[in-house]
Amino acid sequence: MTMKLFLPLLAAALLWSQPAKQATHIDSAKMDAAYPKHGILLDHGAYRVMAIGRAKAGQGEIHEQDTDVVYFVEGTATLITGGTVKDGKSSAAGEIRGTGVEGGERRNLKAGDVVTIPNGMPHQFTNINGPCRYYLVKVRTNDQGKPSNLTPISKGGALMAGDGYKVSASHRDKDGVTEEHARDSDVMYFIKGTATIITGGKVPDGKPAAAEEMRGTKIDGGVRQALKPGDVIVVPNTVPHQFVDVRGPLDYFVVKVRSAQ
Repeated sequence: MTMKLFLPLLAAALLWSQPAKQATHIDSAKMDAAYPKHGILLDHGAYRVMAIGRAKAGQGEIHEQDTDVVYFVEGTATLITGGTVKDGKSSAAGEIRGTGVEGGERRNLKAGDVVTIPNGMPHQFTNINGPCRYYLVKVRTNDQGKPSNLTPISKGGALMAGDGYKVSASHRDKDGVTEEHARDSDVMYFIKGTATIITGGKVPDGKPAAAEEMRGTKIDGGVRQALKPGDVIVVPNTVPHQFVDVRGPLDYFVVKVRSAQ
């Protein structure tokens, strides 16, 4: 075998033989408790999972490194994107805050809306009609200069994508196959229906289904976790997972975050 053929095979073998990781389950009760506190539920470094509750307008903000992927859970608000942050000052590393945003585009948000706010873009939440709550995945990325996107989750399927992440609305009405993603971590928020997810363990009949994707029919071992609306499950790349006992329809919001190779 030539070196040119050997190196890609070695890289693939190393990718699929990384140290074991574990899924993280965030119960809906923990989510509910976190909303009033702007709670950080998980900090992976490359991405963070947060629950944000607002009773009044927020400050003008710029995140220099993080793109905000928002699923609006409850209430209504106006989101201003673009323009300039008034009286902007550094509040932390890579973060700018000010008294508001001047100029920009105004869009009304309601429950079920999904919006992305690229890093580097001034933004502000105003006209809060609450209780106003939204689920937030912050992705460390380079979307600067791209537009902010807004769509209802009812559109279904692939919703939007950026540098190193994809956003989609998923629907299930029956149990799924086993899956293992070599590079993509799944960050999932459950909206409707119930199911059990099995994570970890081994997939005895796993076969490549596409580039960096494995599929099978079952998982040996693993951890079983019951899921319900308001729950979040984070499945890191290389962790086998499968949905079983689906009582649906099962609807959920997914942010796939690409890991470094």
